[in-house]
Parts: sequence; structure tokens; C-alpha cells
Amino acid sequence: MNLKIKKYVIFLNGFHEFSPIKVLCYKIKSTDFKKNHFDTLYAADGGLNHILQNKVSYQNIIWSGDSDSLNNKSKKYLDNSSLSYNNQKSKSSPLEKILLVKNKNFNDFSVLLDRILKEATDHQVFLEVFYGLGGRRDHEVANILEAERFICQLPLGGICYFHGGVIISSVEFEILKANKMLFSVFIRGTRGSLEISGAEFNGHFLLERPSHGLSNKALGQKLLIKPIESVISVYF
Repeated sequence: MNLKIKKYVIFLNGFHEFSPIKVLCYKIKSTDFKKNHFDTLYAADGGLNHILQNKVSYQNIIWSGDSDSLNNKSKKYLDNSSLSYNNQKSKSSPLEKILLVKNKNFNDFSVLLDRILKEATDHQVFLEVFYGLGGRRDHEVANILEAERFICQLPLGGICYFHGGVIISSVEFEILKANKMLFSVFIRGTRGSLEISGAEFNGHFLLERPSHGLSNKALGQKLLIKPIESVISVYF
């Protein structure tokens, strides 16, 4: 059965811009946001700062946040977009705002993930995250754990690629331009298996503890990694 897969691009408020490697999953490839136009971008609060600063080309933005990490330019953008939307005759707007309260026990990223999860009933998901790593360590860990939870909840599976060095996946994928990179693989829970080709340690692996997947190395420019009824995380 050939499943559909759809890409969602999210900007967060971390430091890591993008990685030189390419991730390929069912013919959908990761991108360079400076060279592409996007139909829809998702931004969690201060992620909007990065979209505007880098002049990313887009048709629509879905923004979620409490505005606590927005710079002045982004605040003005949100205010002007709201004013334009209220004054125009058309019911369409390039910006959809999900305004959150400041005192809450979840992060802005999780709200966007929940929204995507609701529509991902008939397709797999390729989630590409820019600026999701770096900055406060606790915020970075929260982003990774929210993404891991999201992948586990997808009815048909999917993959999340954090530019800067983390891939979380329940489906087969390739890493291109690996350039002999060093990497480690971890599994969710206490037991999982996967297959790896194109690496120093190739073949089928049963991982039964966190350190079983440590310290591997790509032999060339291409890696193939296939989780087997598991959710895995690749750190590089």
C-alpha cells in the first residue's frame, strides 16, 4: 500500500538555522528555507522573528504563541495583519493567529503539533523544524520530547527533522550528503529494532538499552535507516 506523505514546516525560537545534510522520506526531501517558497508555514511564538528576519517566502502563516518572545518587528507584523484582516472584505488572510495565555503548562510548539495531528488521519507526516535546537537546554529538550510524543501518536507514522542535529522517526528514511558524519541512534522505551545501511556498523540491530546505538559513522554520502515497529531518534 502506497501511503501519502505531507510535509509541514515549523519555525521555533532556537539558534540552529539549518543543517547541510538532506533528509529524504518517500520522495519528500528537506529544504533550504532561503531558496524555497512555502504555501504554509507554522511558527511557534518567536519563530516568527526568524521568518521575518530571513525574509522567508510564504503564502500563509499559522502562528501560535503568547507573544513573550516576539521582537518589535514581529509584534508590529501581527498587529498590522490583524488590522488588515479586520478591514478587508475578503474572509481570507495570510495569517492565522492562535493566541495563548502566558501562564500555561505546555509550550507553543505543542499547540501546533496538536493541530497537525488532528488533520493527519489519512497521510504520513514529514515535519521539518528550523531553529528548534539551541538556546535554553530545558526548552530544547521540551521541543524534542514533544516531537517524539507527536510521532508516536501519528496513526500512520512519520518523521521529524530538527535542523541542527536530531531526527525522530517511525518510518524509513535516507540521509543524503552525510559526508562520513558521526551519529548515534536511540529508541523510545526499553526495546526496539532497526536496520542501517551505508554506515560503519551495518545491518539489523536490536537495541535494548540507551547506549546500544552509540558512535556510528556514515561511510560515504548516503545513509538508509529503517525503524522496525519502533520510534527511533538519530543524533548527529
